[in-house]
Amino acid sequence: MEHAPTTQGIFIGKVVRQSSPCDHHFSCTLEVHSFPQATPGQFMQIQCRPPSVTVQPCEMGEGRLVSIAGAPPAIGPREAFLRRPLSIAGLRRTGDQCEVDLLGRVTGNGTAWLADRRVGDLVNFIGPLGRGFSTPSQGTRALLVAGGVGLPPIRWLGENLRKMGVTCSAVYGARTRELMPVKLLREPSREGEMAACIEEFSREGIDAVITTDDGTCGMKGHVVDAVRRYFDTVDASAVLVYACGPEPMLRSLGAFCVDRGLPCEVALERMMACGMGTCQSCVVRVVDKTVASEWRYALACTEGPVFDAAKLVWE
Repeated sequence: MEHAPTTQGIFIGKVVRQSSPCDHHFSCTLEVHSFPQATPGQFMQIQCRPPSVTVQPCEMGEGRLVSIAGAPPAIGPREAFLRRPLSIAGLRRTGDQCEVDLLGRVTGNGTAWLADRRVGDLVNFIGPLGRGFSTPSQGTRALLVAGGVGLPPIRWLGENLRKMGVTCSAVYGARTRELMPVKLLREPSREGEMAACIEEFSREGIDAVITTDDGTCGMKGHVVDAVRRYFDTVDASAVLVYACGPEPMLRSLGAFCVDRGLPCEVALERMMACGMGTCQSCVVRVVDKTVASEWRYALACTEGPVFDAAKLVWE
């Protein structure tokens, strides 16, 4: 399974769509010129304050150079000094123009600033960054698992896999119905049965199960409960599990897959100050049999955020 290489750049994107899929989340689409090739699982570092830069053409991969236009302004209310990492939720190209989708949850000043953007506003970002999900081998089926705001890369991955002809199923979990940034086509099964219930997956021909911790939507329980049910009903020999979500969810899912010998890739949600391997703030322990401790620290921003679940050493 190969992970596609990429180039990166600093860009100014214009907001062309902005909405609130639920009270706690925002959806934003940025239009940008000459954005590099990217794969699901990669992310962008968003500057959550007004750009103080101008865009000039340059020979920087497939990107554009951004030059500073004067001293940066002081950080205002609902703005952030450090950039915020957000997974790419979708990408479409028309010639040199590209639309990049973002989906996030408001958790502080930075994400609040981004949620307040309106059509026509400009946003500075670096990307695409990190290592994305691998491309499955021919004949492999995919189980897509997302929890909370881990939905964006999984949603985009499902779209890409279906274009490749890969058969996909999905499981989405949240704490409660009010925290679900998805559009329901019908009330999901309370028994954990796959159905065309989530529009973002259904339009790609992907059936899904929804779980909520409190049972307010779909199956009461956690995503691993639904994943366990799924593998009780299918031949697991040709299924690759892809997942993104809260770390406790990924830990439980990874343990389940490792115990059953199921290949599983997880995209970790880690806070990142730089996103490029400089600040060393996003370390994660990985198996490494070549050193005495049999593990080492890896940077989620450069060696990840997508990792083989079997190679992670959970805290």
